Amino acid sequence: MKLVFNYSVLTVLVTVLLISCSTEEHFDGSFYYSPDIIKPGEDITVKYNPDSSNLEGKDDIRLVAYLYGNKLNNALDIPLTKNGSIYSGNVRTEENTLGVLFKFASGEEIDNNNKEGYVVFLSNDKGDRIAGSLAGYGEALSRWGAYYSDLDLDREKAYKLIKEDFEKNPEIKTRFLDSYLKVVSTVKPEKKDKIIKKELEILAESNPSNEEDLTVLADWYGRIGPEDEADKYKSIILEKYPNSEFAESVKIKEFKKEEDLNKKIKIAAEFQKQFSKNEHSEYLYDLIANEYRNKKEYEMALKFLEENIDKPSSYRFYSVVNRMLDEDADMNLALKIADLGVDRSRGELSNPSLEKPYYLTAIEWKKEREYYLGLNLFGKGKVLNSLNRKEETLNILEEAAKLTKEEDELINELYAKALIENGKYDFAMSKISQFIKTGHNTSQMKTYLKEAYLNEKGTEDGFDAYTSQFEDAAKEKLIEKLKNEMILEPASSFTLFDIDGNKVSFDDYKGKIIIIDFWATWCGPCLASFPGMKKVVEKYENDSWVKFLFINTWERVEEKTKNAADFIAKNDYPFHVLMDEDNKIIEKYKVSGIPTKFIIDSEGNIRFKSIGFAGSDDKLVEELSTMVSLIK
Repeated sequence: MKLVFNYSVLTVLVTVLLISCSTEEHFDGSFYYSPDIIKPGEDITVKYNPDSSNLEGKDDIRLVAYLYGNKLNNALDIPLTKNGSIYSGNVRTEENTLGVLFKFASGEEIDNNNKEGYVVFLSNDKGDRIAGSLAGYGEALSRWGAYYSDLDLDREKAYKLIKEDFEKNPEIKTRFLDSYLKVVSTVKPEKKDKIIKKELEILAESNPSNEEDLTVLADWYGRIGPEDEADKYKSIILEKYPNSEFAESVKIKEFKKEEDLNKKIKIAAEFQKQFSKNEHSEYLYDLIANEYRNKKEYEMALKFLEENIDKPSSYRFYSVVNRMLDEDADMNLALKIADLGVDRSRGELSNPSLEKPYYLTAIEWKKEREYYLGLNLFGKGKVLNSLNRKEETLNILEEAAKLTKEEDELINELYAKALIENGKYDFAMSKISQFIKTGHNTSQMKTYLKEAYLNEKGTEDGFDAYTSQFEDAAKEKLIEKLKNEMILEPASSFTLFDIDGNKVSFDDYKGKIIIIDFWATWCGPCLASFPGMKKVVEKYENDSWVKFLFINTWERVEEKTKNAADFIAKNDYPFHVLMDEDNKIIEKYKVSGIPTKFIIDSEGNIRFKSIGFAGSDDKLVEELSTMVSLIK
């Protein structure tokens, strides 16, 4: 599971005014909605014509609606009906809805209005745009929209939208103050302390008593000082709202500071009792399981997980099992933990213990739970494979592949191996060829395919011709996919120091293809992608036209350069690492999550943006190589 707006602000604001004030129905390109005036709690009818979009010709289009207030409130799957080329759907807003962002999707392809989202602003009783709807859109552009709706992160635009809403509707300011201060911290770095301090003083003078305002004061005084002011509001919240999110965060900090593992377990139990089971209590139990895993105390890990099977996340069981596999630990012990993980994740699929996350639709939530069951089955399959229990391995991996939609390359690879080891040569050929055609394969699978072909046919004659059809189809599919993802945006110039203290400028590489990889030493997906990135770097080491820059950013340590240099040296990575110590360059590039890679052509234009890591080194090498070939 892969971890993650081209209009000017003026255009957006003009469009906003037209949407809110017009008495006519509109069909802006591909998108139309009615009625013009929609109040919270009322229905929106949406129509969509994909003929002029990147979803043209798709017949499996789905619609997702993101209902927002001062934050994202809910994500909904909207059923669509089709009449000719027009898709129609209906969504009911909620009483706290200020606006709705829509996106259309087909498989991995998304149409969300050039990464700005198809946005509908709700109205008040007078028919005017409701106060806060513009600021809520700004919050989406600055934060959650990039993570959940694939919007472009644009804090400059968010700042202007929030400011405009504040000027027209000053009564909403306290509701959006936290969002505003976060945006100010980024877009006004030289003035941020002065602006934030003034806003906090104004809020404090109003003698607020509600949880939200008190939390803003406690949080932001905690960041900029004075500390005694932060402590004052912290005490008020804990006394007045002992079960608040702020109280949860205080308990989590207490947990993290505690070094004694038994005391951590006690704090986690207190947390769950006080706040009930939620994603934060899962997180605490995950950290406890991690400690046993990191200390290689696997007997204790088993005991802890047996006694608390319903408390950690489903993923944590796989994480422990996978570490045991890497270390060639006791596989019979690993099998017991794997069985616990399968039971835990199977229970979550049939009867989830938590409510649907607000940022996932029901379909996405179910797919996520299916994936984690598939992952735990994969962990069990790997253990059974190491124990040479071939038939059991095949049965387990068949279900794992099905649950993950046969889209996880590593699961597919072990499934293919199990088919061959169980003599299912004809079926193995069918499955592996399918994996290759869809691009969900690894390089090892061609070896497995050859083995299945030889056993089924009795000869290698014709094998190359047989495989070329699948490989050619896969290559064409990848090229088509990447061509659809190509963009053309000027890359921001920068100058940074590398880990050896040399000043490096973006302009030093004029005329070259540049691959920029934003990463941090604490980022799991970043580190998981590095073996694959090493292969890509080594592939182009003699190509003077292709250069790689690994920009270390968002670090959480004091000595950032030393921390990055030590990591690179320890792992012997041949990377040219630059230090973005003030996180200014990552903001320039509007990065919402790491790892994020930018592939820049010889004219200095961004042509591809790749977020996250899918888990396959081979796929990473192939995709980046194809991107380079398309712009070279």
